[in-house]
This record gives sequence, structure tokens and C-alpha cells, in this order.
Amino acid sequence: MVYKKFEKIKLNIIKGRALLPFPTAKVLQDHEDRLRILEEGSSNAEQGSNSGSQQQGASEPQQQEPATPATQNISFTINDGTDPIEGASVVIDETTKTTGSAGGCTFSDITEGSVSVNVSAEGYTSKTETITVDSTHTSFTISLVASSP
Repeated sequence: MVYKKFEKIKLNIIKGRALLPFPTAKVLQDHEDRLRILEEGSSNAEQGSNSGSQQQGASEPQQQEPATPATQNISFTINDGTDPIEGASVVIDETTKTTGSAGGCTFSDITEGSVSVNVSAEGYTSKTETITVDSTHTSFTISLVASSP
């Protein structure tokens, strides 16, 4: 029944000479195939048939692969509130980077979203922060406090 209504709409478009560009015509054909499969499935169920047979030429809806999560390259500057800390360890997941003389380091391909970062350096209290990584948040500054002797 749904297929018949769809067929009427398609014929009205064609009769009205509203010729469709190829991508639109392809979408119409895909929907027509899906409606035909659905309609055949419901009529088979009504007849009590569980044969699972389908009309030849009808295509199954294709499953789309899940989208790959977006990633960013992110950078850190580690300081003591004023001066950069050289040799600080910055850990994300199981990857560790060490800061250079300017207190900086960079991570590649970090998945966007909430990320836990652990920072430590000799003579300073370790710190764990949760940061939000996205296309506008790719540079972070973390300050460590000198540990008591």
C-alpha cells in the first residue's frame, strides 16, 4: 500500500516533467526498493510465510559504518605559575611526553571530548586535570606547585 502511494507520487513528478537530477533520482529508487521490501515482508507475515524470500533485484538497505571520531593535535605548556618547567612528564592514556626547555610538549591524534591529563615533575606536586579537547581547544597551560621539602 505504501509502495503504491510512493509510485503515484513518483509518476506525478515524472508527468509534471520535473526531471530530477541523478542524485535525487537515485534516492527515489533507493526508497522505492526499501518500500517494496517492507511491503513484501508485511504481506509475507500476514500470509504466515516465514520463507524470507524477496523479489530478485530488490536491494537490501546498506548499513553505514560508524563515523570515525574527530581527533586533534594538542599542546601543553607546563609552568610553576611563572616560569616553564623543563623535564615535566605529561601523560594521556598510556602515552607520556616530556616537556622541553620552554615547558612545552605536543600530542597527536587525541580524540575529541573529555581527556584526563596527569602532570608530574621532580620537586613539584603532581596534578591530574580533565580537559575538553575540540577544534577550538587545542592548547593548554597547567601550573604545578613546588612540593614541600
